[in-house]
Amino acid sequence: MTTHGPKTSPKSKTSPSPGLPDAVAEAPVKPNAARRKTVFFLGIRAAAWGELLLFFSVLMAYDLTQGASDRFADVCPHPFWIAVILMSVQYGTSHGLLAAFFSSLLLLSGTIPQAQYGQDSFELLYSVAIVPLLWVVGAVVLGLLQDRHRVERSTLWKDMTAAEAREQVITRAYEQVNKAKERLEIQVSGQLKTVVSSFKAAKDLEHEDPAMVLSGTRDMIRSVISPEMFSIFVLEEQNLTVMVKSGWKEEQPVKESFGVRDSLYQAIVGEKRFLTINNREDRDILDGEGVMAGPMINRENGDVSGMIKIESLGFMDFNVSSVENFKALCEWAGASYDLANRLQSARADSVVNQDSNLFSYGFFPRQVALMTNLGRRLNFEVSLMIVRLENPDALNLDEQRKIPILINDATRVVMRNTDMAFDYETPGFEFALLLPATPSENMSVVLKKFDQALEQHVYSVVPRARFSTTTQTLYKAKKPKED
Repeated sequence: MTTHGPKTSPKSKTSPSPGLPDAVAEAPVKPNAARRKTVFFLGIRAAAWGELLLFFSVLMAYDLTQGASDRFADVCPHPFWIAVILMSVQYGTSHGLLAAFFSSLLLLSGTIPQAQYGQDSFELLYSVAIVPLLWVVGAVVLGLLQDRHRVERSTLWKDMTAAEAREQVITRAYEQVNKAKERLEIQVSGQLKTVVSSFKAAKDLEHEDPAMVLSGTRDMIRSVISPEMFSIFVLEEQNLTVMVKSGWKEEQPVKESFGVRDSLYQAIVGEKRFLTINNREDRDILDGEGVMAGPMINRENGDVSGMIKIESLGFMDFNVSSVENFKALCEWAGASYDLANRLQSARADSVVNQDSNLFSYGFFPRQVALMTNLGRRLNFEVSLMIVRLENPDALNLDEQRKIPILINDATRVVMRNTDMAFDYETPGFEFALLLPATPSENMSVVLKKFDQALEQHVYSVVPRARFSTTTQTLYKAKKPKED
């Protein structure tokens, strides 16, 4: 009776317990590395063939050279018992019988003893066959014991394999349930965070400064839609010009402006359409420029003030909900931006910006013309310094709102009583310092003092802010003629 190692029985294939996820698949359990594949020949292990050959070769060589060449007939117990017992105990009945067969064959291959005086044929047969018969009986008895132990070990091995398989299934199911729990926790916390951040961003949309409205729209897009790349365009002189861009990369060139001849401009501004890439006609209009695009429109009067364009969005994030949120966000941002522009236009005739205490950008051209003409008449130089915030996108809304006030504080340190600080062109992140009676050769001193004022009043509060300054001479005083 031979076995080829334990094989997984059908009973050992366990299915997940009720309540466990159906997606959990049972992986086959690899047998112990110590149980190597056994090679058999004629139903007997190859190792057993080698052991028997070696054992009998040594004994027969000794018998033929050093012994009486009678196959150890007079030795008791017979040495061949070693092979029979070891084969039976180690490998089982079949191997023990094979050892008994070779032992009997070698024993009877010698000279068969002659019948002695008074000994009949049955007694002679008994004396010749008794030892081989004992070998066979011993091989069967010991081999059956070994076979029974082997069956028990095989059964235990199968049970252990099944237990390991169940353990792996339960462990895998637990890990999957734990991961699902963590995903749900992250999702719930993310939804809560999205609601809070959306509420904060919505408050920032209701602002009187158009630049702040665009910044609030940027944060609102990130909170509600979470795109990888997006941009906000403003309609200026029949051109959609990008004002806010997020996630843009150099290896992904995207157009920064669209004119009246572009199909995207015509669809957004002319037709006031919302475009999505899942529509074939819209996809041709987008022409690889984005996933969604929509007009920033004020539904009360139908005015379009710009465009929001989503260049890249996760596959799972592009759904019906995100499209509807995008449309609502475009209309919300359009109404807020249009209202902010109207308020700024209404304030253009005012002298001072109440938010920052700087002179308003509407008062700037008149004052520049006045000072230039006055300098020309009285022959004094008029200089101008433009201060520009270079990284508004790197600042949060609170920091952006503080910049004009901090710039006003910094200019008070640098400026004389006759100097004036303005919002430059449009309010937001550009400022102008009008410096009458300041020669161009003295501007380096002014710039140095202004850098020190920025360090003291601005960088101490908003350390991430970065500014650039440019100077120009509005009027160059004429040198008096020598007598």
